[in-house]
Amino acid sequence: MVPAQSDPDGVADILARYAEIVDDPNALLAIAKQPLPVCIWNNPLKSNPKTLLAYLAALGVELTPIDWMPGAFQATQWTSPGSTLAFTAGWYYVQEEIAMVAVAALDPQPGEVILDMCAAPGGKTAQIAIRLRGTGTVIANEMHAARFPSLSTTVNRLGLTQVITTQADGRSLPSSSRTFDRVLVDAPCSGEGNFRRRQRPRPWHSNHGLRIAAAQKKLLSRALDLVKPGGIVVYSTCTFAPEENEAVLDAVIGDRAIVIPFDIPQLRGQPGLTRWQGQSYRTDVGYARRYFPHFNNTGGFFVAKLRRTETRPAPTVVDFCPLSPVRLVAGNPLKTLSEQFGLQSERLAHYRCWATGKRRLWLLNEDCVPWLGVLPQTFGIALATHTNLGLKPTTAFLQQFGPHLTRNIVNLPDQQAAITFLQGRSQPLQEIIPRGYVHVRFQTFDLGCGRLTQERLESQIPKTLRW
Repeated sequence: MVPAQSDPDGVADILARYAEIVDDPNALLAIAKQPLPVCIWNNPLKSNPKTLLAYLAALGVELTPIDWMPGAFQATQWTSPGSTLAFTAGWYYVQEEIAMVAVAALDPQPGEVILDMCAAPGGKTAQIAIRLRGTGTVIANEMHAARFPSLSTTVNRLGLTQVITTQADGRSLPSSSRTFDRVLVDAPCSGEGNFRRRQRPRPWHSNHGLRIAAAQKKLLSRALDLVKPGGIVVYSTCTFAPEENEAVLDAVIGDRAIVIPFDIPQLRGQPGLTRWQGQSYRTDVGYARRYFPHFNNTGGFFVAKLRRTETRPAPTVVDFCPLSPVRLVAGNPLKTLSEQFGLQSERLAHYRCWATGKRRLWLLNEDCVPWLGVLPQTFGIALATHTNLGLKPTTAFLQQFGPHLTRNIVNLPDQQAAITFLQGRSQPLQEIIPRGYVHVRFQTFDLGCGRLTQERLESQIPKTLRW
């Protein structure tokens, strides 16, 4: 154990440890003092780049395209990217540029079944789901209860109806008769590459990577058990430590997989290490990619793409989830909501309604199959809740289908009224609409659920979306 250093996150000591693999220490020190650019990507389920850029330009936000990632942009100055109507409506997601590399390496294909083993806060889960183009299934697993709300909020805000969330320790996920086409292991790590985005200094210790590597090895080993022969596993971290990167690969892979080449020509990177402090690693570890912050004006990142070999242990087989979907018959919740808001039933033809408990209903793509390995926490997006006042639609459902709703809609008169709604406050409203639950809209923004009572609009916006 080395003493905690006085400089933020021990950058100088990090540099001293990795001097032999950092090409330009002065450049890394210089970039450490600069804030990260703010990066976002457009959510094609809710908007398009042209509309999004026009809205943000009107707010004075100057964005430049990220050339290697279609639909992604960066801004050098933007203090509150999460405080816009477009963000609340799910038009975009805020994510560090280098973190987008993991899903680019995973390369999801339509129709596949994919596991995101350490999913919160959900940015990579969302990228995977969007690349599936409305098909397939994403199992988004998160072990820590404190991080789980951020994952479910992302799924609902972005409208990801083919994502099923689970809460379990990824190291002990059970095998199943249905294996995954691809698995992402964005592993918990010492986070040495995050020093540019921490708001508070944190002492750095040289042995942190050694302590966490044991868990990382178990996560990667379990991923190789769960992926099908010939399938892809991507292992990534946001740290520099070889003990958490190349050493993990070398210790776990054996004859179960090979590391295969992966590169993004527009991003500068360097190969994985095959030697470190007297240790030698398998040669294919050199196909991994290391990204230091000064290479591309980002954080630090490590990513390796593995292809599973035919060799695999016999799985412990479990069946699929026995929960029954709500039948699509007369009087079902989908029909009730369609009639209430003037939504054509054809818009919901490719979805199924699932129930958890006696109150909560969820909307999931019809071809998604829950995985019994772990009891699902959520099925797609939240649909509605049974209350004493009747069926209460969720903001996620109303935002998802807002452009197609024709009945019980409140159009707010100005931006201040929209802000009042998003702050969770009630306001007077002079509209001839029956009392009850309504969809609230401002201009082109579908904001979500409200409730009319005695000529007042009560905001039903979830606390996780409130301003």
